[in-house]
Amino acid sequence: MSNQSGITASQDLLDLLASTVSDAASGPLDPVVAAEISPDNTAVVLHKTFPDHTRLQSYVKSLSSPLYIFVKSGPQLHFIAYVPEDAPVRSKMLYASTKNTLLRQVGSNHIARNLLLSVPEELAPESWETDDNDAGAVLTESERVNLKIAHQQQRDVVRGGRQLVSQTGGTSQTLSFKISSSQPIPELLQTHNVVSFVIDLQKEQVEVQDTAQISQKSELPALINTEHPSYTIYASNGNYYFIYSCPSGSKVKERMLYASNKSGFVKHLLEHDHLTMQKIFEIGDPEELELAEIEPAPAVAESANPSAGQLKFNRPKRPGRRS
Repeated sequence: MSNQSGITASQDLLDLLASTVSDAASGPLDPVVAAEISPDNTAVVLHKTFPDHTRLQSYVKSLSSPLYIFVKSGPQLHFIAYVPEDAPVRSKMLYASTKNTLLRQVGSNHIARNLLLSVPEELAPESWETDDNDAGAVLTESERVNLKIAHQQQRDVVRGGRQLVSQTGGTSQTLSFKISSSQPIPELLQTHNVVSFVIDLQKEQVEVQDTAQISQKSELPALINTEHPSYTIYASNGNYYFIYSCPSGSKVKERMLYASNKSGFVKHLLEHDHLTMQKIFEIGDPEELELAEIEPAPAVAESANPSAGQLKFNRPKRPGRRS
């Protein structure tokens, strides 16, 4: 069962956060943005903005419900899942199961720190302004990797003026790894309609992880890896569909690695294997795959030369003019 609630951020909130981290953002924009899950549990929406952390602290002292808090930090944001100890259990579970989806929508490359806090006194700069030397004492492994990548990105931009792949939303057109397959991918897809791939960091290559032949598209989600990110190609009726899956709980380093090589892999499939993707899916857990967007089997076309025993239907003729 997925540990995601299916609740997503509203476009207004995403636009506000994008403006907050933009270099052009200044003046009227408050550097602290608090968001909440809407009362009908359908979206994450803006709750309130604050000019500084002291106003935020004062505000939440009388609040018993959780909040998602974003604090501007240069070109990035510190993310805080603020869950008071006396918050209702249902709210705690709902905010926990929505957090990963929200972070994916905002983009991990925009998040400098990812914190879980529970008391107002913790909502202070010393909670999120921790340097690399003492980060190990308070950060999880995932957070340490994320912080290290963020700092490296900032150093590289200052040094060379060039954004890394992870800073451009994974839109690089270059594949960083070689492809390893026992036979050409187009040949694999002639005998199997599902081929999944993983990145082997030690061998520095993209490898075929598994192949399968399924009779209907509803079987596809069960074949997508739930332990770590993967790439999957599904062939149906002469069309090819590319699925990039990043399950909840995937490590930060894995998320960025697969996201930064997705476009390069798709380009490789087009240029080297002559495989044009009908649609490219980006999902979290396998059950998020929209099967309705995969074309159904084509209807049986009318045959110009029907085989024996097959009926042929002719278009009716227009009635002649009456005299």
